[in-house]
Amino acid sequence: MKRLLVFLTVWSLYPLCAQESYMARADRFSSDSLGGLIRNQYVSVQWIGEECRWFHYTSDDADARRYWLVDTRTWRKRPLFDSFSMTRQLAAYADSSRMPTPKELRLYGLEFDSSDPRGFTFDFNKHRLHYDGRNGKLSEKPRQDASRGNLFSRGDYRRSYSADSSYYVTAVGHDLMLFRGDGSDSVRLTHDGERYHSFSTGGNNVVGPEARSSAIGRWMGKSHYYLLVREDKREVEELTLVDNLARPRPKAKSYKFPMPGDEHVVQYDAWLVDADSMCIRKLDIARWPDQKVEVPRFSMIAHTDRYAWLVSRSRTCDSVELCRVDFAAHRVEPIIREVCKPAQNDQQFCFHILNEGRDILWWSERTGYGHYYLYDGNGRLQGAVTSGAYVAGKIERIDTLARTIVYEGYGRESGVNPHYRFYYKTGFNGGEPVLLTPGNGEHSVAFSPDGRFLTDTWSRMDRAPRHQVCDMKGRGRIELEPCDLSELYARGWHEPEVVEVLAADSVTRLYGIVYLPFDREPGRKYPIISNVYPGPHVDLVPQAFTLDDNYNQSLAQLGFVVINFAYRGSGPWRGRDFHTFGYGNLRDYALADDMAAIRQIAARYPCADIERVGIYGHSGGGFMTVAAMLNHPEFYKVGVAASGNHDNNIYSQWWGETFHGVKQTWGKDGKPHFECHIPTNIELADRLAGRLLLITGDMDNNVHPASTARLADALIRARKRFDMTVIPGADHGLGNSYYVNLIRYYFTEHLLGLPQQEIDIVKHN
Repeated sequence: MKRLLVFLTVWSLYPLCAQESYMARADRFSSDSLGGLIRNQYVSVQWIGEECRWFHYTSDDADARRYWLVDTRTWRKRPLFDSFSMTRQLAAYADSSRMPTPKELRLYGLEFDSSDPRGFTFDFNKHRLHYDGRNGKLSEKPRQDASRGNLFSRGDYRRSYSADSSYYVTAVGHDLMLFRGDGSDSVRLTHDGERYHSFSTGGNNVVGPEARSSAIGRWMGKSHYYLLVREDKREVEELTLVDNLARPRPKAKSYKFPMPGDEHVVQYDAWLVDADSMCIRKLDIARWPDQKVEVPRFSMIAHTDRYAWLVSRSRTCDSVELCRVDFAAHRVEPIIREVCKPAQNDQQFCFHILNEGRDILWWSERTGYGHYYLYDGNGRLQGAVTSGAYVAGKIERIDTLARTIVYEGYGRESGVNPHYRFYYKTGFNGGEPVLLTPGNGEHSVAFSPDGRFLTDTWSRMDRAPRHQVCDMKGRGRIELEPCDLSELYARGWHEPEVVEVLAADSVTRLYGIVYLPFDREPGRKYPIISNVYPGPHVDLVPQAFTLDDNYNQSLAQLGFVVINFAYRGSGPWRGRDFHTFGYGNLRDYALADDMAAIRQIAARYPCADIERVGIYGHSGGGFMTVAAMLNHPEFYKVGVAASGNHDNNIYSQWWGETFHGVKQTWGKDGKPHFECHIPTNIELADRLAGRLLLITGDMDNNVHPASTARLADALIRARKRFDMTVIPGADHGLGNSYYVNLIRYYFTEHLLGLPQQEIDIVKHN
């Protein structure tokens, strides 16, 4: 009993005698404090010449930054130059500013000699210098005209020229004008443009009737046809924020914001400009009521001289159609139509138009896993390109001559975390894919210009990055300098632990991160804090090495076991059933898995205290935090909810209708009606039993602060005590040191019972 009394006395005095050094401990182990101690976390390979026989890269040694040259015929590397000698020579071209040390040496604008890559030209302190690799000497070269190659020096960026410059279009006011390239003739193509229904890229703004701006469309291939899709937001209702920091007086800022179930949402019309005829035609794109229509910009799509392609999506989010625009016939033809129940995975969906429209690569979850399928130009299925119980993600490279693709893959490697990204190569005709990136971890790649090699960096949260160059058969050709964490270890830092647990169904495997205090005391129990984000469009569990993701590692050093897991219903990388687990239950779907993970962590780590559980999150993590506190008050004791969409009925139409569902009915007037009601945290306000801090920015135009205000009102009406901070001028991100420290202080005070007395809530380092 005496030993217990001594323990309580020491900790009750701790805030009075050592609170500054205690709170500063978190900052000492944050990425802001330790990031500069990591060497070679990132390596950038720069290829030399069209043949890609040579490449160079840099590494950070303890005493200098080194530049290396690699010959891909022998895979031998050698120093490009001596960093100490280079630094000494650069002193002759320095001004009064401090010269870089060999460790700080950075060379910009490198251009290698065509005859010998050991020689190169670069920029330094307003000088253009040449390095002769034969004798190791520097000399100055005349600087070329800086305006060469500048896009804006070649003409007015508001003009969009056809491929042969015969015509250009521009927006005048909110309408569209077509000009001959030489300025000899012009025609005003439209007269109905107005704010929120504009042909201008700045169509949401008030503009003068003669103001010139860029237009919303694009020229198709080398043709004289210009295609555009115009949004109509005129009837969409507005939200308003008050900028309380505006001078000299606060100002209201309003913006269009469609919500789930709204009667009026964005509408679309499509137009085709025939420049040779100097006319514009409206296209028939009617497919579904309140559909979304877009001209894809980011797919590997080659609009031809004859055709272009549009994508139309139903408001019910379960149907998608690829349409081909025939320029000569001025007709929109459906090519591929697919129904995707319960909702299309719009985060992963993509398609690629190849070989002048003769081949189409189309992504679909029709088997339960996202894969690519080959169609001909008329929409006839030719076969599966990828297949199996894994997800094929983004295509990184397409070789239309060899008819192969390189793409991301998730979950194909046996016994490996299915959230890790690997890269594979396969042919259009399917077959066994080739793994290009060996190594158990998260991979990211960059290709040589000729496509023969790739640079692969891979890591995990518990493994520092490794860098390698591989060929297109997945063979490692050379390993570059690995990431060096020795200085971190010398400071007492340790990697977090990558952990696998079972979901609440006792079958599905969940993967996450556990952050532990570095100086754990034997026999002492530490509260558990769950950092949450439920998805569904993405999970926020880091897969690649990150020093202090979301400040969780530094938070743990205050005396917590911090966890971060991806639950059923989160990101789209594990197949349709996993991704849509929360469909129709957008509030509560991830809670059972979070509690199951916490219980397993408490059983696995004796230092974890299941009786003191906290939870926090931002945005979707904010609404999950409150949902957890209100649904399970006996389990979660303390919560911090930031920028939370506690009432998803006043959040984005896209979010609510896609991930919760929207019901389409037909009225007696023959018009469609859409209904969507999502359960809210507000409905459960009377269940609050623990300590809750709400945080919002008053300029959040993503999750409107009204969502937090409505929850606060419900808590007040339920006579519940809670804490709330409104950060003036802050938008949705909230990412500053004050916000981070609010979280630290709140858990320290209410989970550890250590009230912080100082007035300054800022970083202590």
